[in-house]
Amino acid sequence: MDASSGIIGAMFMISNSLLYPVIIILLGLVAWSLISAGQFLSEYASRSRDITKLKAGCRNAHEHIQKQEYKKAADVLNASGSNDLLKNFIADLVESLRESKFSVEAEKLLQDYELRITKELEKARLVAKLGPMFGLMGTLIPLGPALMGLTSGDIQQLATNMVVAFSTTVLGLLTGGIAYAIVVVKKRWYTQDLSDMEYVVEVLK
Repeated sequence: MDASSGIIGAMFMISNSLLYPVIIILLGLVAWSLISAGQFLSEYASRSRDITKLKAGCRNAHEHIQKQEYKKAADVLNASGSNDLLKNFIADLVESLRESKFSVEAEKLLQDYELRITKELEKARLVAKLGPMFGLMGTLIPLGPALMGLTSGDIQQLATNMVVAFSTTVLGLLTGGIAYAIVVVKKRWYTQDLSDMEYVVEVLK
């Protein structure tokens, strides 16, 4: 009986000691989500896609490359990008126009941008999972002290812990919801961007 009481007491003490770290982490995740939401809206406002302009620019650049007019090809390509990610890709790509192994360099650059996009989305994916998880922890941890307050008739302790429990639930779900929405929309954006990058490479080969 004493051993079981000691184990239960240790579990209770450990879980209670996690409450403030969990709350701090949750507040950090909320701050990250709000900042990311602002960046997301800014990126949304600045995004545009002109596929006609991109196709015409790639065809013209290909003609210049055939004539070994690399400077003109680079200028045409740089003017064809319609959003920041595609512009950056084209800016990196034009540096390899003179390379004898342009196809190899272009494929390597494509792979690098795929990894870059994956890394960008991984942050939001992680927060989308961690937010609700820490929200659940923040909900369950105060329930122990709340029940103890109920059994001892301490309504103030019960109310305080229940407020903490519900607040952490809301923060966790808010964080997870924002991060999930960012992942879904950005994944569609970047899939389209990768498709445009692959098109540019194929036309220039």
